[in-house]
Amino acid sequence: MNGNCWWTVFHLSHCEPERETRNLSVQTKNCEFSIGDTHLVSGVSLSVTNGEVVSLIGANGAGKSSLLKLISGEYTATRGNVFLDGEIIADIDLDRRARKLAVLPQRSMLDFPFLVHEVIEMGRYPQMTGIQTDRKVTSEVVARLGLDDLSNRVFTTLSGGERQRVQIARVLAQLWEQPETANYLFDEPTAPLDLAHQLEFFKHMRSLAEKGSAILLVVHDINLAARFSDRLILLKDGKLIADGVPEGVITIENMKLVFNVDVNILTSNPNQAVQITY
Repeated sequence: MNGNCWWTVFHLSHCEPERETRNLSVQTKNCEFSIGDTHLVSGVSLSVTNGEVVSLIGANGAGKSSLLKLISGEYTATRGNVFLDGEIIADIDLDRRARKLAVLPQRSMLDFPFLVHEVIEMGRYPQMTGIQTDRKVTSEVVARLGLDDLSNRVFTTLSGGERQRVQIARVLAQLWEQPETANYLFDEPTAPLDLAHQLEFFKHMRSLAEKGSAILLVVHDINLAARFSDRLILLKDGKLIADGVPEGVITIENMKLVFNVDVNILTSNPNQAVQITY
């Protein structure tokens, strides 16, 4: 991981019409990103508003993580622009960016024997609010995420799933006091988690969205994404295939196109999210 990415973490087509009743928090306009002759993101335009949970879905290599890195500012678009709260993200210095945007990358490398509560408190660094406030916030996050039993454990002794829960807590601590303006990017946050903690994570996301946070996630479990997301964005080969409510994106045709899998769509209960079986 390069220095800028690590600093950002610790400080850290088609486009829907802008919503009049919400602020546009994250936006890409015709974004492209290439490495050599390989096009990783091709002409993607998307938006996430305050109060939304939006999930990126697609096959391996579809460009989901690359798109998230463009939005976080780790990558610079070959063409097009990324906006954070109406500003071009490249024009926002790292300190100020980290007070507006918190990022959990797909892999977070931390191999030093910090205690769990110390790792979580590292997320507070960009806020510069003083040790008393930082410890208060850390205690609140530990309690809210049910990490009391792990708080004084050495991070490197934890299981993979436990480490992920701590890293999620660190990211949430970064913007804990400003949920109404917070922007979160999570790359496969639930992959190492057991079922109970996957559900817990998404419930936390819904709670943050209700307070006004803008949340963009990369998710592989389509059923979980459909259940807890306001919108899904489907990618294939770096291109945006569909953007909309789950029942509009998760179709037999789209699943075959993107994953080359024949699925059954379950929509028997109109009060429940669309689900797939295969």
